[in-house]
Amino acid sequence: MATPSYFNPAFAGMQQNLRACLQFRDQWPGTSGSFITVAGSADMGLPKINSGVGLMLMHDQAGDADLSTNTVNAYYAYEIKLPGGCGLRFGLNPSLFQRSINLSQLRFGSQIDPKLGFINQTPNNLPSTSTTPLRFDLSGGTLFYSANFYGGLAVYHIFQPNESFFDDGVAVLPIKYTIQAGYFISLGGITINPYFLVMSQGTFTQVLPGVNVTYGMFTIGSSFRQTDPNADAVNFLLGFAKGIFKVCYSYDLTVSEAKAAAAGSHELSLVVQLNKPHDTSTEPMIGHLRKSY
Repeated sequence: MATPSYFNPAFAGMQQNLRACLQFRDQWPGTSGSFITVAGSADMGLPKINSGVGLMLMHDQAGDADLSTNTVNAYYAYEIKLPGGCGLRFGLNPSLFQRSINLSQLRFGSQIDPKLGFINQTPNNLPSTSTTPLRFDLSGGTLFYSANFYGGLAVYHIFQPNESFFDDGVAVLPIKYTIQAGYFISLGGITINPYFLVMSQGTFTQVLPGVNVTYGMFTIGSSFRQTDPNADAVNFLLGFAKGIFKVCYSYDLTVSEAKAAAAGSHELSLVVQLNKPHDTSTEPMIGHLRKSY
């Protein structure tokens, strides 16, 4: 929620102000190996040309073999104004990514001897580390919003780039689809934001319904993550806003059978929002997004 354009590039610049975010996620800290994600992003609206632009840098590291992915994402969104304070936005997300892995930490069939067990040598004279070339990716999305409702669809990895570590290998990155929707209910000084997110890639589907409640400077929330066919985690969120700053902490409580080995995940985000002199927007949806995200 701290970086809506991550789930749909059509969100880029929707809040019109200059907005920057730093995020850190530590997934399953009790397991061997590191599952760490660090991301920095910024986006801003260009209301004079009905557009928004953004940039995100992300580093992801997973497992004992140090499987790491570095990604540079650019965002552009264009908005068509509709009657009644509604809008229809279209977004593009061109990106470059590169992956590397520590092959010396992997185990291959040729390293296993039925009598001796594991033979500690890298098979076929493989190098200790393998890095893919820098590869191009493209994603896109569309988003409709009214005064209190938003809903959108995004398609990622449109050209299904090859992410193999080997020159003669083929490992196609499957297309990913995301559907998101949310609604804002104002009750006095309290804002209630129920939402849901659906992601589907290859044979995997994940559904995440949730709700956030904002009162004054504070936001609390909870969501449930179902990864077909298993229940995955319950998330708890606590946010604090003061001036141009927002700080948010969330915790994933694992509820699947993996909870003994993968108990919980932590995520921390810092958002800075700077209003621009030419920003005169009074649209309710933009106000809701600025207050909540």
